[in-house]
Amino acid sequence: MSNIKFVKGECGQCAGHLEFAASDIGAIVQCPHCGQQTELVATLPPPRADSSRKLAMGIVAAILLVATGLVVGIVFFKKSPAAIVLEESKKSAPSTVATPIPAADVNTNEFTSPTIKLEKTPGSSLLYVTGKIQNLAGRQRFGIKLEFGLFDTNSMPVGKATDYRQVLEPHAEWAFKALVFDSKVASARLNSIHEDQ
Repeated sequence: MSNIKFVKGECGQCAGHLEFAASDIGAIVQCPHCGQQTELVATLPPPRADSSRKLAMGIVAAILLVATGLVVGIVFFKKSPAAIVLEESKKSAPSTVATPIPAADVNTNEFTSPTIKLEKTPGSSLLYVTGKIQNLAGRQRFGIKLEFGLFDTNSMPVGKATDYRQVLEPHAEWAFKALVFDSKVASARLNSIHEDQ
């Protein structure tokens, strides 16, 4: 068996493809395609993807595989029997809970003492403390901040919610809506009413 290494090139005149022994590079020969004299020059093989590019592609593929696994796991957990029972129990629970607030608990500073509710936005998981409060004073009120204490089903504190209004006209009513960030909240209570002086 011959150990001659063959390479490929092309004619300098007609660009016809040539194959010749590597030892003949640089020789002047007659092109079998066009019959013209041409120098044998080897063309370089197409560049190979280097190993760092292959490594980067492997890392990206591994990350995508892990992310897909996480998404599948989350979807499976959300639809597990326990999650479905929990979801059904939430659907059957009332979406609003009224909690009357005694006037003696909070200094209302010439505001009505509101009755507040927890309201869940239909078709979403967003929960708000809602209600109405009225400015009883005969003057504008500025920078009014309501702060609510949030409690779980065992009446244990789980956080706070606030709402803010820049200006409230004399004797005007404000329908507040304070966003609740904790999903364990079962009730709320007005903690304080502050006003910029």
